[in-house]
Amino acid sequence: MKTKQYGFSLLEILVAFAILALALGVLLRIFGGAGRVSGLADKYARAVVIAESLLAAADLETPLQPGETNGEVDTVFHWTMRVAPYQGEEPIPFAENLPIAPYQVDLSVEWDEGNEPRSFELTTLRLLPNKAAGISSF
Repeated sequence: MKTKQYGFSLLEILVAFAILALALGVLLRIFGGAGRVSGLADKYARAVVIAESLLAAADLETPLQPGETNGEVDTVFHWTMRVAPYQGEEPIPFAENLPIAPYQVDLSVEWDEGNEPRSFELTTLRLLPNKAAGISSF
């Protein structure tokens, strides 16, 4: 008389382990990618805060002047600020007689993410004394 055996065969167990290994591999890649994206988002958020802080402090400690300045924050982020007269699509009538003139301020924050350079840029307009009008401050 033959008795029935219950349970899984060795082949069924090997197939189950193979499927489990594939599923865990996919899950680990998903969670690992999410960690990298989270770290990158954190660096972008820090770059935004640095750029906004630098633009807010511009012209408070030292007067803004046309040209380029740069610096470093935490040895990770490098920033460059460029100030130039604003060149709009149409010239401003009698601009040379006005006490103020618009200047475009471009601020770029750069850092390295692994082997890939990353950057964030902000641009704004500031009104500065118009030296052509003969007014040094207002």
